[in-house]
Amino acid sequence: MFDANQTISMNLRAPGGVKAIRVRFPSDEDWIERQRRRKVIIKQLGRGISETIIHQAEEADAALLAKIRVPEENAPDVDAFEAGRIIEQLSQADVDDVGQEGDTFRVTMRVLGGTVTHLLKMPSAKDVFDYRRGFARVLDLPYNRQELTINLGAAGALFKKLLESSEGYAGEVPIIHQAVAVKAAIDALDGAFEEPRDPN
Repeated sequence: MFDANQTISMNLRAPGGVKAIRVRFPSDEDWIERQRRRKVIIKQLGRGISETIIHQAEEADAALLAKIRVPEENAPDVDAFEAGRIIEQLSQADVDDVGQEGDTFRVTMRVLGGTVTHLLKMPSAKDVFDYRRGFARVLDLPYNRQELTINLGAAGALFKKLLESSEGYAGEVPIIHQAVAVKAAIDALDGAFEEPRDPN
């Protein structure tokens, strides 16, 4: 059972030994701010090859960890790269299965502490269009570069519109999980439109 209100104890393995870290689970606003600060830079290298760099990723993760960490005496120091490992663990949401049930999709995911499921109504073409327009903002930069900024709020809005039910949660579904569930449903919908290919 996933409970975003529980304090989470994590053991971070480091060269000097194990660092015990206690945190609260980030709020939806925390996740949105972290994602907004992580600028994805895509540089076209030519011949169809591109390079993707996440700018300010370590700084964003360090700022988030400082915000959610439970104050303790003699707490171990954590650098920005160790903070990134902790935040990545907290953000874990791996899709195991997406099954269509009539006009709904059942999305099964592994998250920190267990398995959860979401039953989402099938999004309309307009839902998908509005989601994609609001989810990612792309700016063209000099020297064949693009800057991509992700807005988790768009995923959260669509999740609330499509949600039939969620299982495996003691409280509200965090927006970081909502975003993964919505993408999985849209990917499944897109896959249904693909023409079957002749294996021969």
